Amino acid sequence: MTLHLPLVRLTPRALVSVRENVSPRALLERGVKALGAGVSQEDRAGLSSVRAVVVKPNGAIGVIPVRDACAEIELATISTPVALSLIDEAAPAYFVGATDDGAGQIVLCLDNDAELPGVQWVHLRWGGHMLGASDSGVAIVGVSLATWHASYRFCARCGKPVRSILSGWATECSGCGHVEYPRQDPAVIVRIHDDEDRVLLAHNTAWRTTMCSLIAGFVEAGESPEHAVIREVKEEVGLDVASVEYQATQPWPFPRSQMIGYTARVAVGTPVVPIPDGEEIEWARFFSRSELRDALHSGEVSTPGPTSIAYALLVDWYGSDLPESPSSLDPLRRP
Repeated sequence: MTLHLPLVRLTPRALVSVRENVSPRALLERGVKALGAGVSQEDRAGLSSVRAVVVKPNGAIGVIPVRDACAEIELATISTPVALSLIDEAAPAYFVGATDDGAGQIVLCLDNDAELPGVQWVHLRWGGHMLGASDSGVAIVGVSLATWHASYRFCARCGKPVRSILSGWATECSGCGHVEYPRQDPAVIVRIHDDEDRVLLAHNTAWRTTMCSLIAGFVEAGESPEHAVIREVKEEVGLDVASVEYQATQPWPFPRSQMIGYTARVAVGTPVVPIPDGEEIEWARFFSRSELRDALHSGEVSTPGPTSIAYALLVDWYGSDLPESPSSLDPLRRP
């Protein structure tokens, strides 16, 4: 099975020797002339220009203004003078690699309440599927670094403040010198079928009223993802599942998850009626394709947005894009 995963279509080439030897500011000021002796010949050949874009720690991405919610969106390119002034004003800058056209990508992280002339802010969670493949790859890496740095400001060993090093790909403690690298937390998400090929959807108590999705949860210490699927389903909806099969993986930087997608079936000879735990899951039920279509049309339920792996797993079962619910999020609304 091949799922359409909007955030992993085209990952920027890392150009690690550039990351390790040249500051983002130097790249903006001097372009490829900033590449010194520590940069490999291969990485030199992979970099022909430099571009700056903007993101926020809350997951927002700066795009060229657009009003049509069906149109493709593009990351807004920030001019070099503006980018340098933002760095001078203490905006963190990260080198996230280069796209296939040789453009090195510098991501500037602005405050969550910042505004910038000529830039529209869209949340990656809602609008990521509207980006082209290259911009999608730049955005997911940039947001991942921005959210990690925003949450990791002090050393876990001694509590002293940390500073960004290696163009944003690590931090160094100002006290003990400990170096830390960005992390992603493995989490599972599973599409559960019953013997009628219906799919289980559940409503989390933290979500808006109509929102429902697949069962998901973090992998615990010392646990395999497959075991996490079985445990999470049992804990959250009281079902026993079997035939747990891996499907695909997509990063989800809200704040730093690596979503590992599975399918599973209710185990033969076990109860098929879900029993929500009442704490995390408020309600859960199995839907046939026609039942889900009718529930979406009526506004009874709404499903995850097209950027998510949950949506991709549902589309694979449904056979086409899901019908829109009247309560669906506007992908271009302000974060």
